[in-house]
Amino acid sequence: MTATRKNAQTQDPLSRMHRIKARHERIRKAFVCLFVLIVLAPFYIAILYAFKPATEITANRLAFSSNPTLENFRRVIFENDLFRIGFTNSVINTIPCVLILMAFTSMAAWVLARYDHLLRYKVIYAVLTLGLLVPFQCFVLPLYLNWYNLGLVSTNVGFIIARAGLQISISLTAITGFVKTVPRELEQAASIDGCNRFQTFWKVVFPLMTPINTTQLVLNTLFIWNDYSTAIILLREKESKTLTLAQIQYFNGKTTELNEAFAFFILAMIPILILYLSCQRYIISGITAGAVKG
Repeated sequence: MTATRKNAQTQDPLSRMHRIKARHERIRKAFVCLFVLIVLAPFYIAILYAFKPATEITANRLAFSSNPTLENFRRVIFENDLFRIGFTNSVINTIPCVLILMAFTSMAAWVLARYDHLLRYKVIYAVLTLGLLVPFQCFVLPLYLNWYNLGLVSTNVGFIIARAGLQISISLTAITGFVKTVPRELEQAASIDGCNRFQTFWKVVFPLMTPINTTQLVLNTLFIWNDYSTAIILLREKESKTLTLAQIQYFNGKTTELNEAFAFFILAMIPILILYLSCQRYIISGITAGAVKG
């Protein structure tokens, strides 16, 4: 009897701990499920309305249509001029801007990371990354006035130059931190083999920067593709509007065409989703490696 009582007393705290851990695990899972539902709710609503016929737009608002249709997507693609104009301009603006950022910030980050012990390079790095601390609203007016005087307002070239300049600070900060993790011995070996500095960078260093460059490719594409603040300031004409600006039409004269609006939004998201899913395996490694050293 005494041994049995001791065993019961010993097992009682253990079972209580197991019950507490199980309760905490259930609470954690409940919070995760709630968070997932909150995140997925906008996507569900967008898909729900995008496939609904116009006749069912006010019926069973949260229920999926019994007669889903692709008519909304067809009308957006083939009958909405602003979608075609916006998609074309978004592609023309985003691709050169991302490539410019990848090339120039990679080279600049390599130099700044390798000579960070010199005062002049520290000053240059501080100046280039100062854009992280200056709010966009502080230079909206000077930006517009300068671009207007140069004739760059409502042009793709003007938007590309402005957007690339605004994105340099955050890209340079991330890439410089990553370059500091690349062993210098590889560059020394390339120099011994007869490579000059240009060849050393493009043949040795740049291929090793694939994780952070892919991360910056996705992030910069996301920021530029979805840019609204710079676009609304610089792109004033209809022919120069991007997808982000083209969507405003559904908040003005086409507010009743809710199904087409959500079809438009989904079509605007598809390129970014494809790019993210294609490069997903590089993104986490690029972000974590770039955060090792600042």
